Amino acid sequence: MYSTLNWKTLWTSESHSGKVTSMMYSPNGNQIASGSSDHTSQLWDVRTGMCIHTLNGHDAEVRSIAYSPQGNQIASSSNDMTVKVWDVESGECCHIWIGHTDKISGVIYSPNGTQAASRSDDCTVRIWDVETGNCLHVLKGHGRPIEEIAYSPQGHQLASASIGFGNLRLWDVATGECHRLRGHDVYIYFVVYSPNGNQLASGGYKEARVWDVDRGVCLHVLQGHTDDVRYIVYSPQGDMIVTSSDDRTVRLWDAATGVCQQTLTGHSNKITSIMFSPKENRVASSSLDTTVRLWDIGVGASRHSSSGHNTGVKGVKCSPRGDNVATYSKDDMTVRIWDVETGVCRHVLRGHTRDVESVDYSPQGDQIATGSWDDTVRLWNIESGAGTHILKGHNSGILAMAYSPQGDQLASGSFDDTTRLWDVKSGECRHALIGHTSYVRDIVYSPNGNQLFSCGYDSTVRVWDVETGTCNFILIGSQSAYRVACSPQNDTILSMSADQTIRVWDVGTGKCRHIFLGHNVIAYSPRGGQIASGGEDGTVKVWDTASGDCLWIFIGHRDHISKIVYSSRGDFVVSACYDSSVRLWNATSGQCQAVIQDFQD
Repeated sequence: MYSTLNWKTLWTSESHSGKVTSMMYSPNGNQIASGSSDHTSQLWDVRTGMCIHTLNGHDAEVRSIAYSPQGNQIASSSNDMTVKVWDVESGECCHIWIGHTDKISGVIYSPNGTQAASRSDDCTVRIWDVETGNCLHVLKGHGRPIEEIAYSPQGHQLASASIGFGNLRLWDVATGECHRLRGHDVYIYFVVYSPNGNQLASGGYKEARVWDVDRGVCLHVLQGHTDDVRYIVYSPQGDMIVTSSDDRTVRLWDAATGVCQQTLTGHSNKITSIMFSPKENRVASSSLDTTVRLWDIGVGASRHSSSGHNTGVKGVKCSPRGDNVATYSKDDMTVRIWDVETGVCRHVLRGHTRDVESVDYSPQGDQIATGSWDDTVRLWNIESGAGTHILKGHNSGILAMAYSPQGDQLASGSFDDTTRLWDVKSGECRHALIGHTSYVRDIVYSPNGNQLFSCGYDSTVRVWDVETGTCNFILIGSQSAYRVACSPQNDTILSMSADQTIRVWDVGTGKCRHIFLGHNVIAYSPRGGQIASGGEDGTVKVWDTASGDCLWIFIGHRDHISKIVYSSRGDFVVSACYDSSVRLWNATSGQCQAVIQDFQD
């Protein structure tokens, strides 16, 4: 039946800087999510092969990733002992589930999406309420770390597997009662239910087994792999089983007879995950060779490939118009422009003679600037891919760049301690801003484009007049300043420093309005007029930027504040803390609206 199948690669993604550890299709089949040892997860467009979001937040390797059945959320589990829940549309983290006492190796949603289960090296499985973040049940019994878990399609049963004879267990989710399936000699790495729930497949040492769930008997032993079978997936119709192994191969089996129909080779390292598309006859596989491969069954046509750089991708920048993205590589000295719609590489921008360090689009999206360790800035036409200007003048690498809001000027900050202002049309240097005594770390224009703010490793922030190139103020006090930001109203700027202080400066006078000692996070309200800060004392404070008055002190956290963000309308403040809690505060009333915290059994 399957002997004539032809498998070909559709596209290969090579964006993660570490090994790809996990992968999953979205329910509608339009996206793939991947997790990596680089502490990030990434969302990919299946049709184009382009990266949609990079999810940053975990402090250790991402071990597993799962879409909710509705496709609006992603849960990721990590060696940092947390599960993080992400909004697919925005890429923002909306929940953190804490409770396991060791590395969390996997997370899955229940079929209706109201619950999720996580497995851990602490030998337990935890059942979570997705809406509240409460831990509902802790399933104990395994004496070794849990290798895999799976919900039955009806959601009333959960299967779990661990190393050790007889450690394939079926749990009644409501009562916690357990039934064992015996057959594997020692190792059990993976379990999965068939779509109708009548079968269960498990992977172990060089073999997979297919079980009748109701009778608890083994129907088939799938033999042929020469190393551990780590991952198994059923086709959406349930008529095919796909297995992957540490032998770097993927095998296709007839679910009714247990006969191997096809062997897929191509990965150059161990395979870390496989997945069937829910709507098309395709299989995706990820590997420690840092690639994700999408295979078309029966068609054999190659769609897109997002690979092209000779070495790892160092950074990516999106066009303001959203029609293309730019990627630059660690060592190949090129920048590539990719068409978002088709996934095709439109241009390869060649010319730099050393690594590219920074990239920025013009506000109109018709031009791109690239800065390199060859001491030059190059300007390129997006439509044609042709270079328009080579901006020479710096004596060392370009660390930061920013276009003016009008797009007629470009600022570049360098390791040579200077910032230069360039005329984009002519390519001429309007001003060389000299004053910093160490390299320039960050630059930003004021919203009206009249001023430029630069921060350097010399512990100063400088305010420059763009028209004359003169320094209006030298803001001293920020030790090794690494970031500068301007308020939407252009009345204050913030400097963040390595000494764990945040300083608020008056743009008009250059005077320091406030110093937040011990506060290492801050956010401007999108409405303007307010900033929120968090510190080591566990408090969150909301300040009036004009008067300097403290409007609210949010008390409730018991440790250092790690992150603060405003809602898009500025009516809520969200704070995350090392006390394992996230709190939602009303920015108008000062009341705590919600708490997501570590729930104890």
